Amino acid sequence: MALGACASSPSGRTQLTAPAPVSSLYSEVNMEFSLATESNTGSPCIEECNLDLAFERRVLQLGSRLAHAALEIYPELTERFEKFKFVIAEKAGPGSISSAAGSVVIFRGVQKLQLSEEALAFLIAREMGYVIARHHDEKAATGILFSVLGSVLIPGISLLSGSAVLAQTAAATTTSSVATSAASFIGSKIAMDSYKLDQLREADAIALILLGVLGWNKNDIADALVANTRVMNDDSWSNDLRASAEDVFKLVGLQNNITALDVSSTSNGETVIKVGLEQPLVNLPLGFTTDAPPRIVLDFLNTSNGLGKTVQDFQERDLNSAQIIQVARRTRLSINLNRMLSYNTRIEGSSLLITLTEKIADTTKIGDAPRITETDPTVRQR
Repeated sequence: MALGACASSPSGRTQLTAPAPVSSLYSEVNMEFSLATESNTGSPCIEECNLDLAFERRVLQLGSRLAHAALEIYPELTERFEKFKFVIAEKAGPGSISSAAGSVVIFRGVQKLQLSEEALAFLIAREMGYVIARHHDEKAATGILFSVLGSVLIPGISLLSGSAVLAQTAAATTTSSVATSAASFIGSKIAMDSYKLDQLREADAIALILLGVLGWNKNDIADALVANTRVMNDDSWSNDLRASAEDVFKLVGLQNNITALDVSSTSNGETVIKVGLEQPLVNLPLGFTTDAPPRIVLDFLNTSNGLGKTVQDFQERDLNSAQIIQVARRTRLSINLNRMLSYNTRIEGSSLLITLTEKIADTTKIGDAPRITETDPTVRQR
């Protein structure tokens, strides 16, 4: 450990890192062990060979572009390894892994997920982020440190080696070795788990930087990750990718949340819908209306539905109900009416007030939106 050094991660977090040659060997062995424990795919492909080759080309092409961007941003990487290498491992389940030497391995099982281009590019870039941020060096240092501490601090080793009688007992020696290995494994796992989330966030941030250099839209990446991870299984790797989706979601823009939806009437016959939010809106939501059926539709960007339901009935005068649908980073509020009314919106504290009036206002008036019918092609596009 005297050969190691303290370093800082891209986010400023202090790291204990092992020397590059030690880390490369340690992480390569760890990667090979992890691959050996995963189930292989079935027999060689016959009809699916073309699909397999197409997926391999996608990974290699995306990896090549991302590697070029990484070396432009982080030229010091060439001091640690020659170049990034991208490999498809014939593993049945979805997964990915990397090493300090720049190897990025994508499991064949990822192909079955049919990830969008944005999601697959992010997955590759995130593994590269682990390498760039020296996370494998940090894991290597932690593993070696606890192996040494296990040997030093387990008193049974010294006691056994100092006893001529017990030293001749193979069972006692075996027990000592098992105790040492167990202690170092448990200790290193606890330590690694303590900074796992920090590493994930740092890798996510680096992935967005790499993709941004290549011109990828961060909002598209966030939407793709949310959509793709929604249908994944509940295994550890899938849960980590879901955590990345949430992390990217927050990095792209501040997340708001609809917390309440209430309705009231005024003395002059107006109906007011009050949309409660966790944080005040910066801008009024975009909206449009339809005549058949009569409704008002508002889109809240970077907002989630925190009501715990998607439909709320009102039956208040000409106000029938409201439907709240969340799609990726956007929540759509559809106000269903018995007949078409005019409306306007205003922000009041952390709430949005939607006022419904009898008179059909001029569509050029501030706060109103143009009315369109369901047969209009722009409705389908939305």
